[in-house]
Amino acid sequence: MPQMLTGWILLAIIMGSGCASIATAVKLIMSGFGKASQNRRDLQAAYFFGALLVVATMLFIWIEPIST
Repeated sequence: MPQMLTGWILLAIIMGSGCASIATAVKLIMSGFGKASQNRRDLQAAYFFGALLVVATMLFIWIEPIST
């Protein structure tokens, strides 16, 4: 578990961006099968949340061991 406020903030960002990237990925998959309308912003949101997830995870791995 995170020991510092920075770790908790990064953990919250990881959890939020993970949920958001899953939601946008599901919508993109559904649009591929023709069940939902495709929007260009969904693809951009999937890229953004995926990149945010990777960056926050790397920062969490790098910062949290330093604080213990």
